[in-house]
Amino acid sequence: MAGTRDAAASATPAPGEAVPPPARPPEILAPPMPSTPAAGKGRLAWVISGNRRWCTYPDDRLIKPVGRPGQTEEQNEIFTFGYRFSISAVKRGNATVPLMLFESPIYRTAEWRLAAKVGPTRATGHVGPSIGLPGERSSRGKSIPKTPDALVPYWDEVYRCVTFPTRMDFDLEPGTYDVYIAFDLLNREGAWVHRMSGFLTDVPVEAARRTLLEGTINYGAGVQRQVELESSTLETEANPPDGAGP
Repeated sequence: MAGTRDAAASATPAPGEAVPPPARPPEILAPPMPSTPAAGKGRLAWVISGNRRWCTYPDDRLIKPVGRPGQTEEQNEIFTFGYRFSISAVKRGNATVPLMLFESPIYRTAEWRLAAKVGPTRATGHVGPSIGLPGERSSRGKSIPKTPDALVPYWDEVYRCVTFPTRMDFDLEPGTYDVYIAFDLLNREGAWVHRMSGFLTDVPVEAARRTLLEGTINYGAGVQRQVELESSTLETEANPPDGAGP
């Protein structure tokens, strides 16, 4: 997908040919909802604080493997090939049936390409958040020779950050819920791994009423990131008009 975009960007368009728009960072849009909850259901309104931005890194592993003294094995520091976000809920008394309230598309941040098309690659050492371990070696600044037909990871910087709306609404059956938010990473082996998550228990939902769920998505200086659910409040007014409150 990224290779197609790059090829289109580098090609000179013919006269009169439509030029594709430039790639833009992804943005999560709130699913459209009516102003009041569906019949017999309550409205869960997730109000998002912070700058509502989350970014990943080429090497976003929680823990790097321990290197061996004198190890000379070549190392490439791109391990994050994509990510996705989800928010889910589990109703008290029915823990075996989790409810997926929202799952984003997969935002791909890297792909395998032929070394001949990527050009000389360089290891960058430590990139992004990780826990340094004794004996770990850094290959910062060392070139990694590759044959032209070797596959190497190519990082697509434009897709590494995603932006959230100020609020997302969901209708749920009355009850008490545990709510979870999570970011999962797609690694270079094609498997999904948990990266950051937050949860809140005992969230009340009542028919024809709105529950405000307070949370924070925030991207700060350096590698600082917040993914948190902090509190829930059941509003006293039944069927609050759209736009009331946060």
